[in-house]
Amino acid sequence: MLKAQEYVESGKCWVVEMDLSKFFDRVNHDILMDRVSRVITDKPLLKLIRRYLNAGIMEDGLASPRTQGVSQGSPLSPLLSNVMLTELDWEIDSRGLSHVRYADDCNIYVKSEKAAQRVLN
Repeated sequence: MLKAQEYVESGKCWVVEMDLSKFFDRVNHDILMDRVSRVITDKPLLKLIRRYLNAGIMEDGLASPRTQGVSQGSPLSPLLSNVMLTELDWEIDSRGLSHVRYADDCNIYVKSEKAAQRVLN
């Protein structure tokens, strides 16, 4: 929130909102675990995270296995989404854009409507 406030106070009062559609439903477990393992080397913790990802979903009393996705709203989902979306942050940064992201929601702050339209496109 403080970073967003800083951007607005600097004159960047046009905001392009970005929400990655169905992000939490489509996370590839293997790609995510590869990225997590680049930062975490503790094997038991990596196994625990993998088990969490593979845990089935209970619907109408029936458990079904999960092969992709992360449970949205769980304590781990914001952390895992941040790991998964770090490269998106780097891409936005490389374009010189001011942004704030939490999980799959991102706001990009610009100074004019024309700039906002360019970013949106």
